[in-house]
Amino acid sequence: MEERKTLAWRYYEQGRSYNLGLRPSLYTVVNTNIEFFTGNQWLGLPQTRAMAALPKPVFNIIKRVASLFVAALTSGAVALRFDPLRYYDGENLADPETDASAYATAEVENLFEKFRMESRVREALFDAAQTGDYCAHFYWDPDAVPYGGAFGPYRGEICMELIDGVNVMFGNPNTPDVERQPYILIVGRDTVANLRAERARHRKSEPESFIQPDSETEGQAGQGGGQELHGADENEKCLYVYLYEKRTHRDPDTGESVTTVFVTKATRTAVIYENVDTGLTRYPIAWGNWERQKNQYHGRALVTGIIPNQIFINSMFAMVMRHLQLMGFPKTVYNQDLIGQWNNEVGQAIGVRGLQPGQSMGEVAVNLQPADMSAQIIYAIDKAMAYTKECLGATDVQMGAAKPDNTSALMVLQSNAEIPLENTRALLYQWVEDIGAILLDMMGAYYGTRPIVRTRRFREPVLGDDGAPVIDPITGQMRVREVSRRVSESFDFSQFRRLWFNVRCDVGATTYFSEIAMVQTLDNLRREGMLDVISYLERLPDKLVPKKNELIDSLRERLAAEAEAAPEEQKTDGAPSIGGELDPMRRIQNLPQNLQERFDRLPKTAQRALLNL
Repeated sequence: MEERKTLAWRYYEQGRSYNLGLRPSLYTVVNTNIEFFTGNQWLGLPQTRAMAALPKPVFNIIKRVASLFVAALTSGAVALRFDPLRYYDGENLADPETDASAYATAEVENLFEKFRMESRVREALFDAAQTGDYCAHFYWDPDAVPYGGAFGPYRGEICMELIDGVNVMFGNPNTPDVERQPYILIVGRDTVANLRAERARHRKSEPESFIQPDSETEGQAGQGGGQELHGADENEKCLYVYLYEKRTHRDPDTGESVTTVFVTKATRTAVIYENVDTGLTRYPIAWGNWERQKNQYHGRALVTGIIPNQIFINSMFAMVMRHLQLMGFPKTVYNQDLIGQWNNEVGQAIGVRGLQPGQSMGEVAVNLQPADMSAQIIYAIDKAMAYTKECLGATDVQMGAAKPDNTSALMVLQSNAEIPLENTRALLYQWVEDIGAILLDMMGAYYGTRPIVRTRRFREPVLGDDGAPVIDPITGQMRVREVSRRVSESFDFSQFRRLWFNVRCDVGATTYFSEIAMVQTLDNLRREGMLDVISYLERLPDKLVPKKNELIDSLRERLAAEAEAAPEEQKTDGAPSIGGELDPMRRIQNLPQNLQERFDRLPKTAQRALLNL
C-alpha cells in the first residue's frame, strides 16, 4: 500500500462505518476492521471481518497480581523513627540534644497523618507496578496555617505531591541516586489563572508578562487538557517546569561555604521565579523504583514482562468463545421438499408431506452434532495463566486459594511466598527513609520556633472514689499509673540543621497469620506460667479484646482488693491471685506423671516451700 493512494480511512463497529480521515495510526492498534479508500475501491486488511466478529473478553491477571503485590507490600503500618547519634566518650553518652529526636519523630508522624501517607504509599506502588517508578515531591506552602491557627499566628506547612516518573528528568540519567544529580527537572500542568497569581506574588515590581496557555492542547478536555472550561483564558491549562540544582556559595551569616538547593519555576512564555535559594541541603524529591535497572534511573515495572502473556490469554479465550458461538450448538438439516418450515419450539408438531413408502425419517431431517474443539487449547490457556502467576511469585497461598487447615505450614508457605517481594519492599523502605531525611531538612530550614502536638506518657496517682490517692497495701506506697496524652509544646526546629539523626523505617506486620502466631506465642508463655494475666492482656492485639484497657484497670483493682482482704498466711504462702502469675499448681500438672506423684507424697509444708521457690 502506498501512502499517496490512500485518500480516506474508515472502520466498522457494530454494523456501522466511521470515517477516520487521514490519521489511521490512532486506531490501527485497537480496531483491526479498518479499510482504506484508494480512489477506486475500499480495501480491507487481512482477516478484517473475522477479527471484528471476535468477542473481547478480558481475564485481567495483571490487575489481580498487581493488587495482590501492593496489598502484600503495604500490609504493615510504616512509621519513621529518628534516633540520636549516640556514642561512648569514656564517661557517658555524648549527645547534647537527645530529646530532639523525639520531637522530630512526633512531627513526622503528624505530617504523615496530614499527607494520608498509607494511601499515598499504595498509590505510589500502583504507579510503580504499571510504570516502574514512583516519585514524591515536597514543597513549602508559606500561606498555609498549621493546626488551623489554633496555636497562634504561625504560617507555612510542608506539602507533598506524587509525580509521574515520566515527568521527572534527572541531569544524570545513568544513576537513580537523587543527591548525585547535577540538576532535576519536574514537569507539571496547572491552570493559567493559578500560574499568573503565583507569578504576581513573586514578581510584584516587574512588568506584567502574560502566561499563555498551551495551544497544542487547546481542544482537549479532562485531566491535562488545554481548555477544560471553554471561554475564559484563565481556565485553560499550561505546562510549567521546576528546575532544581545545587550550588555552592558563601553563607552571608556565618561566612562559611555551603551547598544548598536553588529552584526556578517557569512556563514556555514567562518565568514565575528564578534562582531562589531554598536553604535545603537535599533535593526535595524522593525517587523509587519497583525494580532497579542497570545504568538508568527508570525502573522496570511489574506488568512489563506479562503484557504479551495477557494478550495471548485474552485472544485465545476470544477464539474459544467464537468457536462456541459458531460450532458449539447442534444444527438441524431437513428436506425442504417434505417440510415447508422447521420449528424448534418445545412440543410443537412438524408436518411432513410427500413421504414415500419405506422412506426413513433420517432422510427427512437430521441433527448435525457440534464439532469437537481440541482440548489442548484450554490446557494451553490454563498453563499460560499458571506459569505467569508462578513466575511472578503469586502463589495460591498469597492469592487466598489455600485453605488454612494447617496454620503453621501456611505461615511457612506465606513467608516463602513473600521472598520475591523483598527487593521491592527494601526499595520502598529506602524511599520512606529518604522522605524522612527530606522532611527533617525542611523542618530545620523553614519551621523555626513553633508549637508541636505530640503524645507523651505521664505517671499519675490512682484516685479512689473519695478523690484521695490509693495506697498499695503490698508496698505501702501511693499507686501510680502511666497514661498517654496529646500535648502541645513549643520547640525550636532550627537546631535540626546542626544535628545528625539515624533515620529508621519501622514496619509492623498486620497480616492474619502473623497475628495468629503472635497470639499462639503469648498463649504458650501464659500456659508455662511466664506471664500473668495483666501482662498477657497488655500484649494482645487491641482488636481481639474489646475495651482492653478498662479490663486491665478492673483486674488491677480486684488484685488490690484481694491483697488487702486476704489473711496474713495467704499473703506469704504464694497463693495465686487474679493479676498475679499463673497458679503454681498448673505448673505441677505440666510435669511428668512420676514427678507429680512424688510431689503429692510430700508434706504440705514441703509442698508450699517448693511452690514458693
